[in-house]
Amino acid sequence: MQRVDPETADASRIRRLTDRVRWFERYRRWVAIAIAAVIAPILISQLGDVLGTNWPMFHSVTMAVMLGVAVWWVAEVIFAWLMALWETECDDLSRNRGLPRAELLQRRK
Repeated sequence: MQRVDPETADASRIRRLTDRVRWFERYRRWVAIAIAAVIAPILISQLGDVLGTNWPMFHSVTMAVMLGVAVWWVAEVIFAWLMALWETECDDLSRNRGLPRAELLQRRK
């Protein structure tokens, strides 16, 4: 069985986390918009079934736009939480190097 050096494992995990955060920071908005563009039409079709045909077209379109914005906002919140989780883990791994050095203090008499 091969032994893994904790320092090397931490360094590779830190590198992976920073790459993820950097990529997500760059493409987060586009991914959230793409998710909203895929999920919103499904919700809009469901909304059309629920509202029925007697609803005015303006109200249906307004509700559809609101649903799209809500889906986009939820995706942004989830991504922000995920990035905060990764950044916190990366910070903990980069700062946590074991116990601090022990120092003896001389008491004053």
